[in-house]
Amino acid sequence: MNNKIELLPAEAANLNIIENLFPYYVYEMSDFLQRAPSEEGLFTFDRESLNKYQEREDHYPFLIKCNDEIAGFALVRKYPADPSLYDMEQFFVLKKFKGLGVGRLAFEALVDCFPGQWQIRVLQENERALAFWGAVVDGVTGGRFVRQVADDDGLGMWFFWFGGEGARNANNSHAAYSRQWTK
Repeated sequence: MNNKIELLPAEAANLNIIENLFPYYVYEMSDFLQRAPSEEGLFTFDRESLNKYQEREDHYPFLIKCNDEIAGFALVRKYPADPSLYDMEQFFVLKKFKGLGVGRLAFEALVDCFPGQWQIRVLQENERALAFWGAVVDGVTGGRFVRQVADDDGLGMWFFWFGGEGARNANNSHAAYSRQWTK
């Protein structure tokens, strides 16, 4: 089967798509953050928290598409505590697209677009995400990364750090990125 993945910068006109997907992300994280739905049965979030992705030049929102269908989103930023690091603030792939390589290829595209030092934070309890990020980061870096547990805003997190000389060749463009692959 031939698949096409696209990583598209989300702009003001389509940032609402990420807003619409975000409750599904919150639902997936509810196991680890002990979040329950609202009285109306919705998994809510602070919509204002996405405004910085329109307002700040060091925040980069992306939509992920697979075969022209919305497959997820990625929110990349310069880490506030250390602006020399690119930080994967949020990364989400819809269940329909899990196991197809969509997340891996989207992340490879992000690393190509943003050369430099990276970090990824994963809740310690989220074993599925830890396995995903461990495999993806290992593949992107050829095993040249550091992984350790640290506190992040009161949450125990696995941190992955990599980049610099061992990073992939990059085109340093934040423009739309498209790749075909067969699975």
